[in-house]
Amino acid sequence: MNTKKIQILLIALALLASILACRLPGAKAPTPIAFPTPNLTLTALFNPNQGVPPTATPNSGGAYPTNPPTSAPTAQPTQPPTAAPTSTTPPTQQPTTPPTAAPTSTPAPTTIPKRPGPRVEAPLLWVAPNKIDGALGDWRAKTEYPITAVVYGANNYSGASDLSGKFRIGWDYRALYIAAIVTDDRLVQTEHGANIFKGDEVEVQLDTNLYGDFYTHYLNADDYQIGLSIGNPPGTSPEAYLWYPHGKARSLPEVQIGVTTNDHGYILEAAIPWTVFGFKPHKGWLMGFAISVSDNDDPDHAVQQTLISNDKYRSLIDPTTWGTLHFYDPRSK
Repeated sequence: MNTKKIQILLIALALLASILACRLPGAKAPTPIAFPTPNLTLTALFNPNQGVPPTATPNSGGAYPTNPPTSAPTAQPTQPPTAAPTSTTPPTQQPTTPPTAAPTSTPAPTTIPKRPGPRVEAPLLWVAPNKIDGALGDWRAKTEYPITAVVYGANNYSGASDLSGKFRIGWDYRALYIAAIVTDDRLVQTEHGANIFKGDEVEVQLDTNLYGDFYTHYLNADDYQIGLSIGNPPGTSPEAYLWYPHGKARSLPEVQIGVTTNDHGYILEAAIPWTVFGFKPHKGWLMGFAISVSDNDDPDHAVQQTLISNDKYRSLIDPTTWGTLHFYDPRSK
């Protein structure tokens, strides 16, 4: 056998031995090839949190920030609250103008963990105010709640004669009724539309899904802020504006507003139709709620100087700091 054939034979034997060695017990397996794996799915990468973060002045009025929050809210309660009362006791006297039929929406719970803000009781008005004109002689709801907590612009505030107030509230199946009696030593409103918070006006905030996002610390699509201007100039042509939700922001000509002025301030009366919110409440319903009064004493500069509220914890962008509004029927108690 020549040398070349011997070399070929030796190479073949060496290859065979190598293959057999890989299959013997204890033989070291070849190192596998590792491929890097992504640490986020495409869904996670392109699905930012919803809502509004605290990047604006917490207790101012008007415009809102738009960036998403950096953390998710804490968990919701694991146990649902007790059901709404089922009493159907009819009124003892029929109203002269009966409310429209009750809605068929799913009832909201009436018992939830208590928030730090105040609880306000809104009675069903079987007889609604005859006119929304800033005169309160036709109001059946007489309870008045204070608006005195300075939540913005304390450096500009000089006391109750500078700015203070109280309010009444009620409802029927057509609208939410609000009357604000405000002490203000100088009435100034030079703005319209989205800028009315830079003058004298009343702001209403409602969390319409209180139980569903009870622990959500940022604004979302069920949180509303409505401004009610005393008019430009004050006492003439009052108007309403919806700042939030962002997607619904607009002037609200359907809101009825009446304003009367006096030597020490003004009375603002408003009827906000439930069509603004797209639903109707029922007795037992609970919402997050805060009402505030904005003040500007400088007719040469459109700026919000001070804001007082019925809720000392109230923050513009955190609905968990708002109080609670309870809708009830006084004739069924």
